[in-house]
Amino acid sequence: MISHEEIQAALSSRIDGEPTGLDDAIVDAHVSGCDECRAFLDRSLALDRQLHAGSPAQLAPPVDLSAAILAGVDDEWRRFSRRRELGLAVGRIALVTMAAVWVVWAVRLIVSGGEEPVIASTASVRFGVALALGFTAWRPQQIPGVLLIVGTMFTFTLGFAVRDAVLGMGQFELAGVLVPLLSLAALVWTWVADRGGAWRRAWRMLDANPS
Repeated sequence: MISHEEIQAALSSRIDGEPTGLDDAIVDAHVSGCDECRAFLDRSLALDRQLHAGSPAQLAPPVDLSAAILAGVDDEWRRFSRRRELGLAVGRIALVTMAAVWVVWAVRLIVSGGEEPVIASTASVRFGVALALGFTAWRPQQIPGVLLIVGTMFTFTLGFAVRDAVLGMGQFELAGVLVPLLSLAALVWTWVADRGGAWRRAWRMLDANPS
């Protein structure tokens, strides 16, 4: 969570015409709902006017400062917030759905394969992946670790499937490739929806265009 000190530092940088390091929409949204940071902005604007104009009559901040801030940030911030929430909702539904698919996949393996050690081990792995997907639906911040595991599983499964197809060995199982692939897509979608704002700020800083 962004602290008052970070917001106030960004406001000072903005007044001085320097890069803020934070998304303007996030800064303005915070100021519009925070009396402390709004008062800091009022004092900073007053001091800036005093330094540049030197006229005491010009020290008073705009009477309707809150309305001015909200008017400038409302549309962009609300659009960004709605897109993020919608993207997260879709991603979480997809992750829960894929977790259920992994559970069904594991149960079918146990039912059809008996009690062989290899079957039991494979089913345990599938139950584990289902649990991990369900956890990331609740805590998207943990996606990178699970993404690495599922991505590795998909890569190996695809490699074995291609090998078997080329050499004519074994029987190709579509679910063995499709289920990890869809799980990977759900993880990536949710991760992008959750961290898109941070990536956007980082790109703007690299592009030297923080506004």
